[in-house]
Amino acid sequence: MPAERPAGSGSSQAPAMVEQLDTAVITPAMLEEEEQLEAAGLERERKMLEKARMSWDRESTEIRYRRLQHLLEKSNIYSKFLLTKMEQQQLELKKI
Repeated sequence: MPAERPAGSGSSQAPAMVEQLDTAVITPAMLEEEEQLEAAGLERERKMLEKARMSWDRESTEIRYRRLQHLLEKSNIYSKFLLTKMEQQQLELKKI
């Protein structure tokens, strides 16, 4: 739906007024502040992502360490089981 123009406004004056309003509303200081805010936001986002990545890496390392500990424990238990079996076989051979 087209925007309604106020009564008595000429079509040649409207684009010139809009252009003047655009240049008068946005000052170089505003543009600079906008750029600074954008840069600050990007820096905060970068730091947050870096912190999340470091946390993920740390947790991942801890999880791998716990898995390794578990596997080593299972291996140790199995080794003891095999040693017991071998000792039993040795005793049986000595009995015969």
